[in-house]
Amino acid sequence: MSDSSPDKENLHSTAHSPQKQQQQQQHQQQPSNNNTQRKLSHLNSQMAQLNANLCDFNDLLSITCNQFQSIEKLGKIHSSIFMACHGVFEDENFN
Repeated sequence: MSDSSPDKENLHSTAHSPQKQQQQQQHQQQPSNNNTQRKLSHLNSQMAQLNANLCDFNDLLSITCNQFQSIEKLGKIHSSIFMACHGVFEDENFN
């Protein structure tokens, strides 16, 4: 009878082994899911920060474009004044 007893224990342990394996898989998946959620949350916050930075960059580019146009006008005015002054000083030297 002692021989049949280990067989019963083996049958009993094999009957519960799929349940134990399922529980172990669930326990292994929970930290993995928590880790995945944490990573996704971090990625979401980084994407929000990237979006905010891109909006700021777009605003800065718009301001830079306006400043460039103003500097271009200022350069044209400066060169016009320089050419006018040159013409005036040449006329004074010849008279």
